[in-house]
Amino acid sequence: MTSHTVKSQTAKLTPLLALTVLGAALVSCGQQNTAPNLGGLPPLDTGITVRFDAAPDNTYLTLSTDEDAASKVVYQKAVPTGARDFKPDLNDWKALSKDAVALTLPGGQTTPAVLFLKWGMFQDKNSNGKPDAGEWLNRMTHDRVAYADKAFQAEFDEPAAMHQVWNIASGWSRAEHYVYAPLEGKDDFRRFSRSTTFWDFTLHVETPLSSM
Repeated sequence: MTSHTVKSQTAKLTPLLALTVLGAALVSCGQQNTAPNLGGLPPLDTGITVRFDAAPDNTYLTLSTDEDAASKVVYQKAVPTGARDFKPDLNDWKALSKDAVALTLPGGQTTPAVLFLKWGMFQDKNSNGKPDAGEWLNRMTHDRVAYADKAFQAEFDEPAAMHQVWNIASGWSRAEHYVYAPLEGKDDFRRFSRSTTFWDFTLHVETPLSSM
């Protein structure tokens, strides 16, 4: 009886021991196959950034209405001395969408209500908080802050040998700008403005090509 009892207990313990060993092996494999935690990638910057050469003292970054003769400043922020970029807040000028108006383009096409704003910088030499003659810095870009109440496309020719193509999204966007030299056998430049959600502007010194 004693011998039989011992054998029976041994037979019962053997499967338990096997399961224990198998379980330990599975845990070990699981630990070895777990990928190390390297951390997530940094989030993509979805805000607005305006880049420029080092700012002198008493400098302001501005947005102005995109009109040569009657252009007026509608937004300005002081920029720290030596700064090379600034991150403005769209909410600071978002209400200007009410100033959007329909445009009649050469050729007769009428756009939805649209507004274009251009970046600039001035050095407030007399500390009166506004740009005066001789205070504007040579910083420009043809990329625009754009607003349209409806998405639209437009294509037209200007008298000064310039063919333009616009592709503007609804709401606020950055209107990215390109100028292409005339094709062989042609004499007209081509200018493209298209909306993008990448709000990164770079101001640079005016050049003959960029000033077109």
